[in-house]
Amino acid sequence: MSNSDETWSAGEMLGNAENSIGTVMRTAVDDYYKGQDLDTAQAIRGAASDTEARIMITAMRQGRWQDLVLVAGVTTVGAVMGATIQRFLNDPRVQGVSPVALLGFISVIAGLAAPVSVVGRAALVAGGATYAAGAQLFGWKGKEP
Repeated sequence: MSNSDETWSAGEMLGNAENSIGTVMRTAVDDYYKGQDLDTAQAIRGAASDTEARIMITAMRQGRWQDLVLVAGVTTVGAVMGATIQRFLNDPRVQGVSPVALLGFISVIAGLAAPVSVVGRAALVAGGATYAAGAQLFGWKGKEP
């Protein structure tokens, strides 16, 4: 809006609010991870020996068992939710492709672009991919060839 006398439509106000919220969230996530990265770098630099620093780096690379449970849980929920929503909507298909499955790719794209940890990104990508697979595969079970 270039003129202060002009009023915004409801759609323009909503769009502006969404952009503002998105910017605030991206900035907050970026700031959080910058702080985490700084703490990690300082811990490694403050290690008493190279062996201690190596142990920290190995632990970071391998992740925790909770990380694996998170990714496994998200993939399971993704597959179940994709199939459930596909069933709830009466198995819609457009030339054999589930439009519900396409929604899973939103999560995949978010996972590819998100400024979060590898585990968080893996959970988004795997959850979205299994959601899409669950929706697409629903209805194939028990159908005649």
